[in-house]
Amino acid sequence: MLSESVELACKFILCVLLTQLGKTFTAINRIITEIDQDDEFGQSIHIVFTMNTLKNNEQFAKRLETIENKYGKGSVCVFTSKYKGKYKHVKSRTELQGLCLDESSCPRVVVVCSNYTRFDDGVEFLKVLNKNKTIIQRAFAYYDELHKYISDTLRSQIEEVHELDIVRGIIALTATPERILKTDGGFWHRLRLIQLDYFNDYNYAGYKDMIFNCMDDYFVSPYVRPSDFKGLDSETVGFISHVLGKYPEILKENTRTFIPAHIRRIGHDAVRQLVFDTNSQCVVVVLNGVEKTIQYKDHQDNVKTIPLVSEDEEVCETIARLTIKHGLQHRPLVVTGFLCVGMGQTLTHKSLGSFTSAIFGHMDLTNDDIYQLFGRVTGRMKDWGDNYVQTQIYCPTTIMHRCQVMEECARNMAREHNGEVVTQEDYRAPMYTMGEPGEAAVENIRAVKERKQMKFKAEDTDKSVLPFNTQEEAIAFAQTTLKRKLNKRSEPFLAPKELRKDDRNPTMEEIEHRMWGLNKTTPVRMAPTHDSKWCVWWRPSLVAGLRA
Repeated sequence: MLSESVELACKFILCVLLTQLGKTFTAINRIITEIDQDDEFGQSIHIVFTMNTLKNNEQFAKRLETIENKYGKGSVCVFTSKYKGKYKHVKSRTELQGLCLDESSCPRVVVVCSNYTRFDDGVEFLKVLNKNKTIIQRAFAYYDELHKYISDTLRSQIEEVHELDIVRGIIALTATPERILKTDGGFWHRLRLIQLDYFNDYNYAGYKDMIFNCMDDYFVSPYVRPSDFKGLDSETVGFISHVLGKYPEILKENTRTFIPAHIRRIGHDAVRQLVFDTNSQCVVVVLNGVEKTIQYKDHQDNVKTIPLVSEDEEVCETIARLTIKHGLQHRPLVVTGFLCVGMGQTLTHKSLGSFTSAIFGHMDLTNDDIYQLFGRVTGRMKDWGDNYVQTQIYCPTTIMHRCQVMEECARNMAREHNGEVVTQEDYRAPMYTMGEPGEAAVENIRAVKERKQMKFKAEDTDKSVLPFNTQEEAIAFAQTTLKRKLNKRSEPFLAPKELRKDDRNPTMEEIEHRMWGLNKTTPVRMAPTHDSKWCVWWRPSLVAGLRA
C-alpha cells in the first residue's frame, strides 16, 4: 500500500533525465500514446507549459509535427501573446475555450509559455473543462523545466489541478529536481518517477566525454562573488577574456564555441566585441530577449547582420541553415547570450557539429543553473561522424566538480530509481559520495557500488518469474508446480492498484525488478501484464519443496 503522501500525488509523475537526453521526446511519446487511446477512453487534451521564451515555445511546438500531421491541421495549438509559426494560435483563454466547443476545431495539444499569467489560465481552463460537458473527457498537464518555475503559488495550482476529475495525469520534466522535491512531508515529499522502458544513453556525450581545462588562476576566491549584475557581467566577461588571452586557438578556423555571458544584454554585446577583437573572422550568434542575430565581418571589415528568422524550425536548425547559406560554416562560430541559451534550448546541429570549446566562469550560479548551462554542450551526438568532437571545457575546478555531480544525480534518478517513488535524499545521493577528487572519495564511490552490486546479486539468486497466455494457465502452474493456490482475479484485465503505473498494468521486466509483495505468507503472486499476458512470480526460498 502506498503511503498517504504518495496517494495524494498519485497522478503526478516526475521525469528526470540528463540534459538533452530526451525529456521532450519522452513527453511527446506519452502524449501520442494517450491520444492513440482516445477511442477507448475518451478524447483527451494535453496542456504543455514550456519554458518562458518564444524560442523554447517554438522548439517544443516544432517537435509536435507528428501529431499535427497525423490528426490534421489545428491539432496543435499555441497559446501565447506572440507567435508567427504554422500552428493554430490563440491569445486568450476565452479564445481557447471557444475552440474546444466544436469537435472540428478542438485541439489535441496546447502549447503554453510558463509564466504566472498562463499558469492561472491553465488552471481556470481545466476547471471549465471539469465543470462543463464537452467532447473532452480526459486532460493531461505537462510542465517543462518545472524546477525553474516552482513556487508556493504554482505548487498550490498543481495540487488544485491534481484534484480535478477530468485530469488523468501530470508530468513534470527536469534534469534538476531538487527544488521540486520537499523535505517537510505532504504532496511534494515523495514523488513517483516516470517509468522508462529502459535507460538509454547510447551516443550521449556527457561530462565523461568532455575534456576539462581547469583554470583557477583568475578568481581570488570561489566564495566571494559580486552581488550586482554589473559586477557579474564584468566578472564573467573578464574570465572569458582571460581564457581567450591564454588560448586564442579556441577561435581558430572550423571551430564552434559556446561562450555564454551573464544576464544583462550589455554583457552579450561585450562578449561579441571581445570575440571580434580576438579574431575578426568569427561569426557570432547572439540570443537574448531582444536580439536574435548572426553577425560577422565581410572582406572589407563591414559588419553584416543576419536576423535569425525561423522557417518553422528549431533555433539550431536556423543557425545551421543560415550559416551554410551564407558560406560561413568554416569560420569560427560563437554562440552567446544567457537566459535564452541557459536551459532547454538545443544549440548544436549535426550539419555543423558539436561545440569544439565552451567557457564557463559563472561562479555565482546555483548547482541547477550551472549544470543546465553546461548541458547545452551535451546531447546525443557521438554518431555524427567527423562532425562530432570532444568539447574542450574551460572553467574553474569547482564548476567542473559541480557539473559532474549534478549529472550523476540525474543519472542516478533515471538508472537506479526508474519508476520508483523518490525523495530529495534519493536525488542527492551522489553528492554524498562525489566530492573533490582524491583517494577517499574514489574509495567511497567504489564501496557504495560494490554494496549495491552485492544487494542486487543476492536478490537475483532468489527470484523467479514466468509468463503465461491466460489466467487459467497461471493458476494451474502455481497449483501443480509450486503447490500454491492462487485465486482468480475478480477484475481479470487489471493488476492490483499498487502494481499499476498511470492505470497501466506492469510489464514483465517491472515485475522482475520489483518482485512486489512477496513474504512468508504470500510467497507467490500473479497479475496481468501490460501486453495482455499473465505473470507469476515467486521467491524459491519461500516456497516449500524448492531451493534458491
